[in-house]
Order: sequence, then structure tokens, then C-alpha cells
Amino acid sequence: MGNRVAAKIAPRLTGKKTAARRGCMSVADCVFYGDDTTPRTSAAVSSDAPDIPLPEDDTPRRVDKRKNVEKLWRKGTSRWRYAGDGESDSDTIHRRRSAPRMHQVVRPENERDAIIIEVGGPTITLLDGDEEVRARPRRSTTTENPGSSLIVIGDRVRYLDAGVGEAIVSHVYARRTALSRTSIIDRDVADVLVANIDLLVIVGAASNELLRPGLIDRYLIAAAMGGLDALILINKMDLVDDEDLAVVTDITAMYRDAGYTVLFTSCVTGEGLEALHGALKDKLSAFSGHSGVGKTSLLNRIVPDAREKIAELSDQSQRGIHTTTKSILYELADGGFIADTPGIREFGLFFFDKIDLHTYYPEFVRFADRCHYASCTHTHEPGCAVIQAVEDDEIHPLRYKNYLQIFESEGR
Repeated sequence: MGNRVAAKIAPRLTGKKTAARRGCMSVADCVFYGDDTTPRTSAAVSSDAPDIPLPEDDTPRRVDKRKNVEKLWRKGTSRWRYAGDGESDSDTIHRRRSAPRMHQVVRPENERDAIIIEVGGPTITLLDGDEEVRARPRRSTTTENPGSSLIVIGDRVRYLDAGVGEAIVSHVYARRTALSRTSIIDRDVADVLVANIDLLVIVGAASNELLRPGLIDRYLIAAAMGGLDALILINKMDLVDDEDLAVVTDITAMYRDAGYTVLFTSCVTGEGLEALHGALKDKLSAFSGHSGVGKTSLLNRIVPDAREKIAELSDQSQRGIHTTTKSILYELADGGFIADTPGIREFGLFFFDKIDLHTYYPEFVRFADRCHYASCTHTHEPGCAVIQAVEDDEIHPLRYKNYLQIFESEGR
């Protein structure tokens, strides 16, 4: 009689796991009465059954309903993990035993060194000698570059062959040089655009809308901070009119007077491409600059096999459209490599101390030692030799204007 009544009012059990969580020896032994969640054995229900003692480790316990308990999804285990007091000892043991291994033993002889030549999407491409290998990083990938992007083109890495044409990046070596900017998501993290290159080619276009000296100055500072040589390249010279030509001539003279190399190119007429080839020979270089200045068109002329997608300027804003969505390192026929990076419209200087800003302006240095105050910021102090040089036209007013804008907007 007791068994029939218990069967009517007991909730339906789901299997051995449910029974185990409720502290029962088996599914058949786990019976519940009404709202009472205390598990009872069949011996307690039927007076005819023998009294079987339970071991201490399997002592029946009350199973509390898990309400208002934090519930987290544990990746790789295909189950929910309960955190806090709601998790029982048996659940904890089961979770730890079923969790995937957090590490694996890798022997050095099974790893190889390579360079990253393409980044974009979930996988990357490595160049190991003459062989290209598809790979992906893991959460266990270690790096010698903390506080910055994990992997970028130009990085030298160590990888482990996983078979089926894929590999796992196990380690990222320290970067010799890097072009970095402040991350949009976290200002304490460096967003590295390209690593281990020798030359940064800062590309602008011969028009008022696409020639931005303020952005060029930021690139020059970032290149100096990252240990890179810099080259300024003015593209689309076939489109310049008389008004734009006067502006371009004045700006390029400003940078040449400061000691920088400036080249003029046109992908339509071929102007300046031979000089550009000579500057890139036997070097690891990268194109970078504002969207729409023709970086990808230059790449297609220098590396015909690249065949990268290009686009016209926006009809409304006359600004460049983002057509390059990944970074690729191409090998040059005359020796060296060239990378095309996605165009940007903002460039925040990472971990920048504004007190040292004048040291990144070569034409300022020879005047800075003559300032009245040793801690002169060259912005407002009386007796500042840099300000006097601007008034005497020994420093271009536009360069000084860019200096003030960067001083006010960047650094600590």
C-alpha cells in the first residue's frame, strides 16, 4: 500500500544522475513524498524490506533547490556550473573531473619557428621557410609582449603542428619594433598594427581632404617610439590641381626641412614607383595611413599578384571607404616584404608622456636647450626659444600647431 501511494505523489525522476545528486543508491531507491525533498530508500517505505545500512560517504542528504544561485556556463563541458553554496561536493568533484585539460605538455622538438604573414578572421597564416601554414592561437598561447595585441602580422612565433593542415601557435616572441596605438576598448592596452618591420611608409593623398598633417605627425611619433624608420609618401599626384599643388608643396617642404624623406607617386602614371621600389628593397615595410589615400592601389602596382580589392571615395563625405579588412605581408620580387594595413581615421598614441613630446620633433630639439626654464613645455612659458623660433619662421607654424594639439589631447 505504501509503495503505491508513494508512486502516485512522487515526481518523475530523470535517471541515474538525478538519483546520484539526491544522495540515493539508485533510481529505484530514490522516492520523494510531496513537497518533502528528503530522499528515502525503499527500505523506509516498505516495512517488509530489510534494513540496509548506507556507507558514510553515501549518506542520504537534503537537496536544496538552487534558487538565487549564480549559474555559469563552463566552456568545453556542455553543462552548467553552479557557483556558491548551491553547488554540492559531488557536483564539484564531477565538474572538476569532466573539465577539459587546461594545459598540455609540449616538447621543444615538436615545435617550429615561423613569421605571421596574414591576420584576419579566426585563423592566421604562418610562413615557415617556403611553406605557408594555417594556424590559430589558443588561450594557452604565451607571449613576451604583455599589455598589447597577442598576434599581429610580422610577429615571430613558435607553433605546434596539429595535423590536417593546421597548427597551434604556442608562443609569441618579443617584438623588435612595433607600430602601436591606444586600443579603442581599453586605453591601458596597446593595439599593435604591425610588428618587427624596418620601415613605415606613411601614405597621404595630394588633396586638401586626404592630406592630414596632424595624422602624419602622430604616425611619425609612433614610428619613433616603436623604433621604426619613417617615409612620407604623397600619392595620387595625377589628380592634383593648382590649388592642391600649392598646399602639397608647402606641406612636403615642411617635412623635408624637418629631416624626413618625402616621395611623390601616382598609380595611374607610374610616377615615383621606381623610387618607391628602391626604398622598400630588402626591408620589411608597411603601408599605413588614412582611409582612401590609395595604399591598396600602390600595393597592387608593387605586388601584381596581390589583387587586393579597392574602392572609390564616398560620394557624400569624399572620404575613404574601409576596403582592407585584414593585414597581409607580401613578399617583394626584389627582396623584402611589404604589408598593407587597414586604413584608420584616428590614431591615439599609446603610453605617451607629453613632457617628452618635443623630442619627437627634430626641428624643436636645437632650440629647446635655449629655453629659460629647464622644464619648459614650449606651450606658453616666457623665454621659450621654441615659441620664438616659430615667430621667426624658423619652425613651420603648422608643425607647431600640430604639436599643441597633440600636447593637449594626448599623454599624462
